[in-house]
Amino acid sequence: MVTPFMKTIVFAHAGTDDRRMYADYLRAHGFHVHEAGTTDAALAAVESCEMVITGLLIPGSVDGLTLIARIRANHSSMPILVVTACSVDTMHHAARLAGCDELLLKPCFPEDLLDTVWRLLNTPHEHRHMNVAVKR
Repeated sequence: MVTPFMKTIVFAHAGTDDRRMYADYLRAHGFHVHEAGTTDAALAAVESCEMVITGLLIPGSVDGLTLIARIRANHSSMPILVVTACSVDTMHHAARLAGCDELLLKPCFPEDLLDTVWRLLNTPHEHRHMNVAVKR
């Protein structure tokens, strides 16, 4: 299925298994996903995407909060979603102040991630396809 609504997402996350699972799920729903294991890799790929998904505790030359702030400073309208297991409220508040649009606390279902991505990208309902098969 080819649609003009396919978007490229940078998915920056330290946890390889989580990153791969969520990225594969998004790919199965028509997104192009660039996986980044460090903040440096995410910053290098951000110019070619429409959205960034990141964790807060990601390795690199800058931390997750600085990554969010740098992306927001250079891309004021780009959606930034944080997916994290960090349950510290002050970190959530700091992520919002840095510029994230939404924060999902892990564990989160892939369907919830997908719904949030569609909403943040303003994807029309008629272009949202939930019944795409996911490779296992």
